[in-house]
Amino acid sequence: MPAKWMDSKGKRILYVDFRKLSSQEILLQMKESDDMVVASPTKVLYLGNIEGAAVTREVMGQLRQYADKSVRKKFEKLAVVGVTGVKKVFFDAFVIMLDKSGVQVKSFRTEEEALKWLVE
Repeated sequence: MPAKWMDSKGKRILYVDFRKLSSQEILLQMKESDDMVVASPTKVLYLGNIEGAAVTREVMGQLRQYADKSVRKKFEKLAVVGVTGVKKVFFDAFVIMLDKSGVQVKSFRTEEEALKWLVE
């Protein structure tokens, strides 16, 4: 499923579904969503679902590049669903990368919880 803009309670959110994707599929999806972020005229509320996704060191390396290029500049809030196991270690490292950037980052068990937080 490609990245898409959605609306929740009048707020525009970029939703990216990484569920059950391989690391190569994740990299392609990350590129597509980053292009959408860069093209956005406003700050971005972002919801990513990584349940069952193959998050690898290669994926984290690419995420680090996007963090420098666009996440710190364009994101307002970033919610992630499916942060379990080794993905928790990667998520914690990502949060540290964004420290002092002003971007609010949080993980959630469900998309509903994440959406509620994003639109607060």
